[in-house]
Amino acid sequence: MNIQKVPHVVIIGAGFGGLQAAQKLAGAPVRITVIDRHNYHLFQPLLYQVAIAGLVPSQIAYPLRSIFRRQSKSRSSGATTRTRSCARNR
Repeated sequence: MNIQKVPHVVIIGAGFGGLQAAQKLAGAPVRITVIDRHNYHLFQPLLYQVAIAGLVPSQIAYPLRSIFRRQSKSRSSGATTRTRSCARNR
């Protein structure tokens, strides 16, 4: 597969929507890059359990690399502060 001819999908945010989009695109013929300011996915509905010592932080925070380990076309990246739309000349 020629990497130049494969579309590149960039997903900004590794929340519930970003993770689901990446998983749905896993079988598609595209390259996927997930950009998030953190290198983990935090399950916020259980954050209060960590605050009262009911859970340890590792039970509600999952590293993005382990989530995308089985997807060879996906990779995660660091934070972005600004985006810019680029028009292509075809």
